[in-house]
Amino acid sequence: MAFYTLGLTFWIVIALTVVVLGIWIYGLYFNFKKWGMGSTGYQDELRHSFWLFIATWIHEAFKDGIWVFVKTLILDVLLLRRTLRRSPVRWIMHMAMFYGFLTLAALSGLGLFMDIIEHFNLLGLAHQAEMVKGYMELPFDLFGYLLLFGSTIAVLRRFILREVRSRTSAYDVVLLGGVFLITITGFYAEWLRGNSFLIGNAFANPVYAPHFSLLHTILALALFVVILPWSKYMHVIAAPLTILANRGGE
Repeated sequence: MAFYTLGLTFWIVIALTVVVLGIWIYGLYFNFKKWGMGSTGYQDELRHSFWLFIATWIHEAFKDGIWVFVKTLILDVLLLRRTLRRSPVRWIMHMAMFYGFLTLAALSGLGLFMDIIEHFNLLGLAHQAEMVKGYMELPFDLFGYLLLFGSTIAVLRRFILREVRSRTSAYDVVLLGGVFLITITGFYAEWLRGNSFLIGNAFANPVYAPHFSLLHTILALALFVVILPWSKYMHVIAAPLTILANRGGE
């Protein structure tokens, strides 16, 4: 990773990753336990525990059988059917942001895993790990452009449409602005490294590339790992779980 050159050693990055994941996991645990406190009908040893929410959610999500669950998962969660019925433009925007962000998050995790393999030469696969990271460059760019496309639509809607602008809260500004800023800084860091998809070496500047890589990483971790589990933004996770528990509701 480029920001290793700024004094952040491999071990420091690994330690920060563990801390951040710990905060994220505890945030999920905290919210799941809180959501489960209103459930009834369970024995005292289960009540007020983390597992109460899990048990309640599984019971509700699979109440009508696994086929209904799978159908709801595909149509309402993965394909955002209800959003499409309300507004095709919003559907395109949400699909681009949803799959752009999820894929980039998965690729980032895979990239870190490849870094670990390469650094320690696990099973003698350092060379193969380096090759995998090379293959990941194009998907990173493509899904980055997809996320940029979706977030740009979201920003423009709030500037152009008065109705949307009037409903925009400070929470929306922080979340949407954060996504847009994270996407832009990520792209700029890639452009500064050079040999970027569509851009090539037009903005290549290896001196500043590590700084933007670090800025991009800090923004991403702060918004989606430190802030998201402890604020209104938890609805990003709560909404799909609610749809599945309600078995679609269409």
